[in-house]
Amino acid sequence: MENYWLIWIIYSLAALAFCWVYWRITRFPKARWVSYSLRSLMLALIFTPWYINTEVTIMAPALMVVTLDAITIGGSAAARALVPLILSLIVAEVLATVLYFFTRKRKSA
Repeated sequence: MENYWLIWIIYSLAALAFCWVYWRITRFPKARWVSYSLRSLMLALIFTPWYINTEVTIMAPALMVVTLDAITIGGSAAARALVPLILSLIVAEVLATVLYFFTRKRKSA
């Protein structure tokens, strides 16, 4: 537990660096909805946390929990963290679409 917050800080800094590069790569001036969509999906995929197992309250990135559960326990155990991950991806996509239409209306007005 001593290294828990240190690991989260390192992971967050690495994820922010990756997101900065990804943000620059997905800058499409003609297809803004695609940019918003790809960016929101990546943010949800990287930053969605979930519990590492059912007995403890320690959290890890849900993508890692899904992967490690699928490798070590099996595919049925991976569904435990896959559900919140998919829900966060759906919410991210809805928010990206709302943001796109909000900025689109604003620029045309």
